[in-house]
Amino acid sequence: MPIIFRFKGFEIRFWYRFEEKRRHVHALNEDANVKIWLEPEIEIASIKGNINESMLKEILREVKRNEQLCNDAWNHYLGK
Repeated sequence: MPIIFRFKGFEIRFWYRFEEKRRHVHALNEDANVKIWLEPEIEIASIKGNINESMLKEILREVKRNEQLCNDAWNHYLGK
């Protein structure tokens, strides 16, 4: 699935499963997969792997700054 942007070694991307309709992105690197809801507000959905609290906060801030880009990518890929 598409990479929306990169941030400090993480790829911010999404993939869509039909059973999961709620908008979200994943922040991925070799050590962690952080699922982040885009709606109704931007927040952590789940964390797999190892990531420290300060990096989580930085990633959330960056996703918030790029919220429109994330939503545009979702709309483009899913045709909505």
